[in-house]
Amino acid sequence: MEFPPESIQKQLDQLLASEVLAKSPTNRRLLAYVVQRSLLSGDGPKELEIAIDVFGRDAGFNGAEDSVVRVGMRNLRQKLLEYYSGSGRHDTLVFDIPKGAYRATVTPGGADRRPDPTLHAEVELLEQAGGHHGQRWKQVAVVLVCALVASLTANVLSWRSAARNFDSNHEAIRSSALWAPMADSRRPLMFVLGDLFMFTQTDPTTGRTLTVRDAQINSSEDLRAFLASNPTLAAGRGLRYSSMLQKSTAVGMVEILRVLENPGRTVEVRLRDELRAEDIRDFDIIYVGPITRLGPLASDYHARSRYRFDAETSGVTDSDTGKVYAPEGSLGEHHKDYALVARYPGPAGNSIMVFTSGGRNSGLLQIVRTLTSPEGLQKFWEANDKNEAPPAAFEALVAVSGYKQTDLSVDLVQLHALSGESAALAGSNTRK
Repeated sequence: MEFPPESIQKQLDQLLASEVLAKSPTNRRLLAYVVQRSLLSGDGPKELEIAIDVFGRDAGFNGAEDSVVRVGMRNLRQKLLEYYSGSGRHDTLVFDIPKGAYRATVTPGGADRRPDPTLHAEVELLEQAGGHHGQRWKQVAVVLVCALVASLTANVLSWRSAARNFDSNHEAIRSSALWAPMADSRRPLMFVLGDLFMFTQTDPTTGRTLTVRDAQINSSEDLRAFLASNPTLAAGRGLRYSSMLQKSTAVGMVEILRVLENPGRTVEVRLRDELRAEDIRDFDIIYVGPITRLGPLASDYHARSRYRFDAETSGVTDSDTGKVYAPEGSLGEHHKDYALVARYPGPAGNSIMVFTSGGRNSGLLQIVRTLTSPEGLQKFWEANDKNEAPPAAFEALVAVSGYKQTDLSVDLVQLHALSGESAALAGSNTRK
């Protein structure tokens, strides 16, 4: 169905001005570009064109190594879904970007939506095909329905029992000294996911391009510095890099979101490099990921923290005492690693929480699961020498032990106040 360009432009302007996209200039720019190219100019853009025109990449952009366009499209699809599920549900035109495509489409919306007429035709044909066998199938259907009802009844009883336990645990976790400030907040919530920085290089033997993860190179700045000091490796290769999101980071975010779920609260997800300075002011923020990938959060957090991470040894040093906490054992056998958990106030009275994996990127999911269960929280705070609720702003050094790919336990090593804050949380006079 063809729509007049002026109708498309009018609907686009309305969408771009919506609250859903108001704080996302990248999404607005991307949407305007793909709609203009796909629906108004008629020549759908390619990934390279979007990378250059929207994200400022150069002509050497390689989509296999840089996922910025795919990530941008995925975020935009989520924003469109959010918009059309809310304030845009009555719009006369609906924009969409099909998965796997870089073109925008437009369909009638609101009252103009109609069921697919082929659906009714298929149902009619099926009813006619039943014919004289209908009675027999009805008898079979009765037996199946009885079995289904019995199964559903058993499952519902099981679900209700599990739900009662979950609701009780859920409320205990939300109201705990660790989570209450974040759970009770009405600010929009943003998860910042720390991805692992990776770069490419050519294998001198095979000539094939390899993707490399180097624990001492955690940003494009680190890569530039490395190449500057190793010019023979830099020759002819450019600055090609990509990132990898660990499964534990994504699953850890979901576990935390279950604790903080609150109908009506806006939740956004960004990768470390997508975090903007204004986000640190406007959102409650939870960082989940490697200790080396804090990005824009690093300067503020490190200014408060007493710990310093050494990328070369993957160890953590207590700058107050000089004690070094170094990883023990091989990741392929029994091992121990050290990580940090922190909470502190943001610049506008918002809350910022940090959940990191150890220097060798292990143990993150076990840390999150420990701190999102009543038993784990109780054990965690019982290890605190002061035997009291955590300060309003605090930092904790934790030890994570594991065997091969399985994390076994999380133990509190130290907990102390940040930035001189020592008062317990308001309303939390006892440890939860």
